[in-house]
Amino acid sequence: MTSYSLYRGCTIPARLPFIEAATKYTIDKLSLDIVDMGECVCCMEPTGLKSLNHNVWYNVSSYICSKANENIVTLCDGCSISLSESVKESGHGPSIISFLEILQDNINRIIEKVVRPVELKLAVFPGCHCEAIFSKKGKNANKAMSDIVKAIGGIPIIPKGANCCGNGLSLIDNKISKSILSESIESFKSTEASAVVTSCPFCFIQFDTVARFRTYNIIELTAIAMGWNIDIEKFHRGK
Repeated sequence: MTSYSLYRGCTIPARLPFIEAATKYTIDKLSLDIVDMGECVCCMEPTGLKSLNHNVWYNVSSYICSKANENIVTLCDGCSISLSESVKESGHGPSIISFLEILQDNINRIIEKVVRPVELKLAVFPGCHCEAIFSKKGKNANKAMSDIVKAIGGIPIIPKGANCCGNGLSLIDNKISKSILSESIESFKSTEASAVVTSCPFCFIQFDTVARFRTYNIIELTAIAMGWNIDIEKFHRGK
């Protein structure tokens, strides 16, 4: 039997704990064989520390990988990239899988468990990191997320011209970062969607906290559709 270790990263436990709670509910509801690693150290996501100190990034990422079983499931697409690059560089280590892939692989089970369809028109935005991860595996992130949105009772719409939230540039050139963010928000508005759905915590923070646009993480919507009795709106700033 394939063994999975859940790596929660640092951003979700620290800033978006409701997504962590939704993840654990989803794991239990779908009876998934995923065990929490209990390690919340930062993966030193590659757009950050790696360019400043390669050795520190590699040692931290390698440490995280050494604590896992044969597969690591991530909640953050930046973590997926960082840990995957560490495994590639070392030549050995666990397989890195995003939770979006787990949802896609269990879509029929999700459909069976839906008791409260979300019934929202949603702009689908996996984000640039997620798209890169799926593309390297010969998969389509937009399709994966759209299929899950349909499975939980929503209507997916893929906005034109939106592929980055601008978060990675915010500490380098805030003007460009805000310009990218604004373009994405305008693309969401043009779809007349009720909200945007993403799998990336950084995209979530950009859209929800910075732009104050109604935003959901795909995991929390999946949990809600399967009966998670939590008022998630109180965790959101976008309206």
